[in-house]
Formats: sequence, structure tokens, C-alpha cells
Amino acid sequence: MTKIIVDSTCDLPEEILDKHNIEFLPLRILIKGAEYLDKKTIKIEQVYSAMKEGIVPKTSQPRPADIYNLFTEYCNKGTDFIYLSFSSALSGTYEVAHSIAAEFKKKFKEVKISVIDSKAGSTATGLIALQAAKLAEAGYDFNIITNEISELVKHVEHIFTIPDLSWLIRGGRISKTKGLIGNVLDIKPILDVKDGKMEVIQKIRGRKKALNTVVDILEKRIEKFPDQVIGISHADDMETANELMEIINKRMGKHNFIVNKIGSVLGSHIGIGGVGVFFFNDKNKLYIE
Repeated sequence: MTKIIVDSTCDLPEEILDKHNIEFLPLRILIKGAEYLDKKTIKIEQVYSAMKEGIVPKTSQPRPADIYNLFTEYCNKGTDFIYLSFSSALSGTYEVAHSIAAEFKKKFKEVKISVIDSKAGSTATGLIALQAAKLAEAGYDFNIITNEISELVKHVEHIFTIPDLSWLIRGGRISKTKGLIGNVLDIKPILDVKDGKMEVIQKIRGRKKALNTVVDILEKRIEKFPDQVIGISHADDMETANELMEIINKRMGKHNFIVNKIGSVLGSHIGIGGVGVFFFNDKNKLYIE
């Protein structure tokens, strides 16, 4: 059976990762000069605790040796595998893994290996990985699974809102002047991911309006595939996640959700209190419920 591998920017509840035997590579988190392996030697809760103290974590792609060792493990077993990486527009992880995979393809010609740029992160990558794992469990051919993943990448959506601009200021992603003006005006940015890049698509005044704007966008983009499991991820703010689910259920009818915390890497970018909704804007032919 084809093995599905992700990295620690992929957000799925641990029980789902375990149930579908999805492996993950840790990115690196640097806090106060100490380096940790994301979700292995440091937990998400510890990263958020540091952020609440005003510490801005730094993040880095997986160590090439970790990628090499994991690929070696499955090649030595003769196990075909697909590595679904964090967006190449946000990290160099894909390029490193793709280069290492090229070496392994020459050495282990009998093993099928694919490295795919998810052009995504968080639960968007998680939804793609979950479908890939279900296809593998159903016995689908390696090439069919890789083709399906490529299609899912085209149709996955991420819509975020964040409570304020302070973390974007701290991370140097917007100017301090613009950020302070936005905070004074109670501006809540709406973020989207297009071609793997995160960008602000709207600026809404007020928290309630921002959450409803997220659902406005969800309603429009989910029209072709309304009856699906929707991902909800939050940056240590379950209360807002619950509120977002209530709005969705009230406006769109009862839905099933996968709910989890936004991982350390994206969480350190958008800050405490961010919340996102993840889904597919169209249904693939081989989609498994």
C-alpha cells in the first residue's frame, strides 16, 4: 500500500493521523535560541505559551538529514510513498525534498516515489492528505493517487481571519504604521491562499463581521460541493472556532467538521486567535466520504 507522508505544517487531529497511518516530517521551531522539532520535541501548546509571553518563534524547514533518513526507511522496505509538502511559495521544504527524491529514484528504481507541492498548509494540506490516505487504503494505484492529489491541490481552499495585525507587525510582514492604524480602527484582515501564497483579500471592521465575511466566502466557493466535511483550525482560540461553526450551521445547514489547532509554523505567522476554514470548491470523481 502506498504510504502518505506530510510535514508538520499539515494540521489533522492526532487520532486521524494514527487511524490512516499518515507519517509526518517535523519542521524546526526556534525559541530563545533553542531549536525544537515541531510536534515531536515541542508541542503546539508550548509554542503558543511562548507567544503569549511576547516571544516571536522563528521557523525553519526540516533538516535535509531527516528527509533523507525517512525516505531511506521506506525505500529499504520497498514501500511506495508520496510526500505532500508545505507550499513551496512559503517554504523551501518542497525543493529540498524534491532534490533528495531525485537521488532516491535513481538508486531505488523499483520503488515509486513522488514529492508533491500541496500549495497549501494547515488543514488544507490535511484534507488532501486524508483523501490520499483513503485512496491508498482502498487499493488505488500509485499513479491514480498522485493524479487525484494534483486535482485536489487545485480545488482546496483556505480562508482565515485574524484578531489584529500585531503578529504581522512583529514578523515584519507589514509596516508598524499600517499595523497600528489597523488595530486602532479594529480592522480584521481576511486572508486567502492563492497559488500557495498567503495574501490579505479583505479588511473588515469588527470581529463579528469578519467571521460572517469568512462564511460569505465559504458559501460562494463551496456551492459545487456543499455536502463535505469542513476543516476548522484555530490559533489557540476554541471559542472563536465554535462560534464560526455555529454561524456555518445556522446559515448553511448542519455540517460535519474536523477541528484542530493551527500548527506552530502558521500560528507563529498569524498570531494567537486566528481562525480558518478549509474545504474543496469542487468534488473529485474519486472523493471518499
